[in-house]
Amino acid sequence: MFGLLYETPPEWVARVEATSLLDLLGDHAHCELKAAATMQALVAKNPGIPDIVQKLPRVAMEELEHFERVEAELRQRGGTLREADTSPYADGLHRGSSATRTSLLLDRLLISHLIEARSAERFHLLATHLQDRSLAALYQELLPSESVHRVLFLRLAQAIFPEAKVNDRLEVLRRMEAELVPTLPFEPRVHSGPGGGAAA
Repeated sequence: MFGLLYETPPEWVARVEATSLLDLLGDHAHCELKAAATMQALVAKNPGIPDIVQKLPRVAMEELEHFERVEAELRQRGGTLREADTSPYADGLHRGSSATRTSLLLDRLLISHLIEARSAERFHLLATHLQDRSLAALYQELLPSESVHRVLFLRLAQAIFPEAKVNDRLEVLRRMEAELVPTLPFEPRVHSGPGGGAAA
C-alpha cells in the first residue's frame, strides 16, 4: 500500500499504547518539525531548481501546521514537549546510504519519500488499531497529507533525474530501509522498531 518492502505488524500499535502515548505524540511533534526543516534546507541548497523552490515551502508550512496540531494534542493530554532525541531510523537511512551514494540530492529526495511512506504506514496502523479512538481520529486526519508528501518527493526526484537512475536507486534504498526497520529497538516513537513482522 505504501511502497515499502517491510510491513509493520499491527501489534506495534498495542505496544505503543501500552507504553506511552504521550511519548509517541512528543516524538511525532518533533518529526513534523524535522520534516519542515528538511524541506527548508532543500530549498536553501537548491535555489536553481524551480520545482523544489516552488513546491516545498508550501509543504514545509503544512508540516508546521501539523506540528501545532500534535503539540496541542500533547498539551491537552497533560504532556509537555521535551528536547528532541536523535532518530536511529533517519540517521540509519542517511548513514547506510552514504557508501553507495552518487547524488546527495537524489538520496535526500528518495529518503524523504521513504520516511514519509513509513510515517503514512504507521499513521494508518494507529488510525485503524488504536483503542484510544480520539487519537485514532487524529491520525486518520493527518494520513492523507502524509501520503501526498510521500508522492511529492518521488515525483520531484523523477522530474530532476533520469527515470532509470531514480528507479534503480529507489530499489537500493527500499531494500536498505526494509532491512533497517526490524533491527531498531522498540520505543513509543513513530519510526521505532516494531519488534516483529515479516517482509512483504
